[in-house]
Amino acid sequence: MVLGVRIARACDATHLRRTASQESAALRMPTTMFRQPYPRGPLFFVLLAAMLGGVDRAAADPPPEPQAADPSPIADGMLAPPPEAPRQIASWDDALALIRAQSPDYLSSYQSVVRAEAQKRIALAAVLPVLTGQGSYTHQFLNEQVTFPTAPPVTFVTPPSDVFGVGATLAWSVVNPRGIYAQGTFARNVDLARLSFEDRRRTIATSVVTAMLSTLAAARVTDLNRVGLRAALERLALTQTRQQLGQGTDLDVDRTQQDVEAARALIIASDESLRQTREALGQAVGSPVAVAAPGDLDLERFEAAIARTCRMNEDVEKRPDVRASRLQLEITERAVHDADLQYAPSLGLLSQLGYATETVLAPHTTWSLQGAVILPIYDGGARQGARRDARAAVEQARQALVATRLAAIVASAQADRAIGVLRASRDVAARQRDLADRIDQRTRSGYRQGLGTSLDLVTSAQALRQAETNLALLDFQLAQGRANAVLTNAECVY
Repeated sequence: MVLGVRIARACDATHLRRTASQESAALRMPTTMFRQPYPRGPLFFVLLAAMLGGVDRAAADPPPEPQAADPSPIADGMLAPPPEAPRQIASWDDALALIRAQSPDYLSSYQSVVRAEAQKRIALAAVLPVLTGQGSYTHQFLNEQVTFPTAPPVTFVTPPSDVFGVGATLAWSVVNPRGIYAQGTFARNVDLARLSFEDRRRTIATSVVTAMLSTLAAARVTDLNRVGLRAALERLALTQTRQQLGQGTDLDVDRTQQDVEAARALIIASDESLRQTREALGQAVGSPVAVAAPGDLDLERFEAAIARTCRMNEDVEKRPDVRASRLQLEITERAVHDADLQYAPSLGLLSQLGYATETVLAPHTTWSLQGAVILPIYDGGARQGARRDARAAVEQARQALVATRLAAIVASAQADRAIGVLRASRDVAARQRDLADRIDQRTRSGYRQGLGTSLDLVTSAQALRQAETNLALLDFQLAQGRANAVLTNAECVY
């Protein structure tokens, strides 16, 4: 027995000398020792005991903590950060300044208010006097002389050869029921345009907030994808090293190389998404070039700045679009009464004052005053058609108000509920990310020790990349959800 132990020790020492360069690999892959053609004698049991002791020691010693990979040996062109945007918004106030200065949507909506005020002034002309002036010169090529047999005889040239004339006309519709009633209608049109502009400011603010947060989220995803590519390159280097040591296969290398190419594809897609979000932000603020939000934007301060710009209403009925729809219903109801007033008579005055340098049997200066009463009798059915059209428009406006109110109620409920949903989803995503990170670390550590396969290595890497992306997106979606809760029923003044 003693001789068998000595032989076993000698064989074991010889075996260890032959594999001194692969000692750590042999410890990491104990299962390969069972495939060695050891004899089934005392030497076999001695080696089995040594193996079990090594396994016990390996189990007793905790696995080493995964160390952060040194990024310096890895060089890849796609690891470089994406190019900066041509322009950057420094803060929310900076974004508002750009909107007021050059946003086509904002400026066009403001001009709608200007047009409504101008149309109101045009309607006022229907009940105010209208004064016009006229100057003329007339030359007659054919005329005759007429002599009156008086003492002495008087000769006239008719028509006069050259006549200079000036005149003025004053017209006033003194009694104009439709024109007077239209003043109230156009005043309400101005209020409607202002409410529509107010609601448009709210939607513009919402779109700009969404665009700014989208650029930040896209930038975060591009950074994470580059981190994922670096990790994929590290895994590729690990499998290549194992293959050189004879502990890996070509399949392991090809599988990790496939994961590297998948990481490259994610970078290409995320970079393009980042460019598109920056272009969308530039379009939202009226910039012809792409615009980026600052990467160091404090989301809490950002939300506070939005709350200062847009005051939240607890009552849905005070929402600008609901108020505008209610006012639109009132305007269409007035259109019915306006159609009825087409049957009402009107009284007009016309006064003319003129002076001519040459006249025939008439004074040089003339002045006249004319009054006229206009009584509508029959117009072929146009007024009746206008009345029917106005009544149909009233019903449409009423249903539009119902639809707008329902949309506002649902949007408000969804915005309030979205905060809780997004916060819960974000917490779940954070736990998923932590689990994916631990699994990836354990998988990489085990793979270094010979446990697991390259498929486990790639699968854990992909799961970690997806978890990191989901968490980053939900971080910004939560911020956007809180901003939407403020903007849903807000009155924005800027």
